[in-house]
Amino acid sequence: DGDVRSGRGVFRGVCSLSYLEQHILTSALSPSYYRRYVDDTFCLFKDHECVQQFHNYLNSIDPSTQFEVEHENDGKLAFLDTVVSHADNSHYPAISTRVKPTDKGLFYNFNSFIPDSYKRNLIYCLIYRLYHIASSYHIFHHDATVLRKKFLRNGFPGHLYDNIVGRFLDDQHTTKEKPLTVPKRNVIIVLPFLGPLSYYIRRRLIGLVIKFYPAVSLKVIFSRGNHIKNFFSYKDRLPLKCRSGVVCGVVCGACGPSAVCIGGTGNALRGGFFGPGGRLHPSSG
Repeated sequence: DGDVRSGRGVFRGVCSLSYLEQHILTSALSPSYYRRYVDDTFCLFKDHECVQQFHNYLNSIDPSTQFEVEHENDGKLAFLDTVVSHADNSHYPAISTRVKPTDKGLFYNFNSFIPDSYKRNLIYCLIYRLYHIASSYHIFHHDATVLRKKFLRNGFPGHLYDNIVGRFLDDQHTTKEKPLTVPKRNVIIVLPFLGPLSYYIRRRLIGLVIKFYPAVSLKVIFSRGNHIKNFFSYKDRLPLKCRSGVVCGVVCGACGPSAVCIGGTGNALRGGFFGPGGRLHPSSG
């Protein structure tokens, strides 16, 4: 009862699941392990028969709320952005990053006219995701190698990728002690990206601020500049007489301003007045 894309629909769905959990987690059919994220749940059972019994029990509680079940395939089960699989000689599962079958491995090309920080942050963001999802360094190494091949196909230099991954791992395993200093005031300036000139302006601005205002921490962020299409509307606007759904008022020439007819047009404005059956068509009298 409500669009799941709207806040009201999500709120009702979460409330409904919270109500059901009060019953299912105390029943004899409850799973040995249960975790939920919004409307996706991850459960562990002893065998497939217990899964089917629990699934039938869920769908019998409320006929208006039906659930779908997905079983593990070849010892693996996809959940959200992860793939959980059985690990050899371990009581804990192996967790890796999920890559959808429709993924083409396309990012923006390295030669795109965008700030270099966008390119570096893209690598950093995806490496951060792989690192915190992987359950072992072996899995992280495999996923990072696959990701490196994707970046190479998009024109990224291999040394840039390796350098960012190396610095990321150093940050994860190196404890840096920050000296106690007076907190600086953060100031952010957004400028359009104009190529190499932008980097020169940023260095000059930061240098001047450090020299004359040492208590200020300046950050210069580049935004993508305007394209030719930004100066033109997506479509040419229709003339008023060609638009539909126009609310209009017609003053009677004989009666004066005291008699005004207010109405709307379902079709084009010109057709509503001068077309067949229109208010000002000669056949209308």
